[in-house]
Amino acid sequence: MSIKSFNPKAAESTNWISKAGTYEVTVRGFEAKYTKNADYYAKFTFVTEGGEATSGVIYAKPDRNGNHIGLESFMAATATDDEIKEYVEAGEISVDEAFLERISTRSKGRHLTVVVTEREYEKDGQKKKLYEASFFRRLPNGPGAF
Repeated sequence: MSIKSFNPKAAESTNWISKAGTYEVTVRGFEAKYTKNADYYAKFTFVTEGGEATSGVIYAKPDRNGNHIGLESFMAATATDDEIKEYVEAGEISVDEAFLERISTRSKGRHLTVVVTEREYEKDGQKKKLYEASFFRRLPNGPGAF
């Protein structure tokens, strides 16, 4: 496989989702790293069939209530029936960097539904809007072929 014509502005030419809503997407990839507070996370890129992209973040650390709701919903949305059975039979699952990396790696190319929400932020004194995947849902027929 080769790059036929290198585009140094490829990320800039991506058509990003610019409206809140529910979208059927495929996991295109992820980048795993640490926050400034040393919290490990994976930032996913999702793409619709029409080529629009969005991103979403899953953390290895528990949420405010001590749960992993985002991680669990992402796992359920992208898991095969056999993987779901494995998670249920495992009982307690230890969540660490290696576990998040494994879930992230196995999700590439899988299909799910994401709910994209709008979030406002300020940068350089200007208010801007960001649209990101905040909720993850399983498609009726599972994550699809991979």
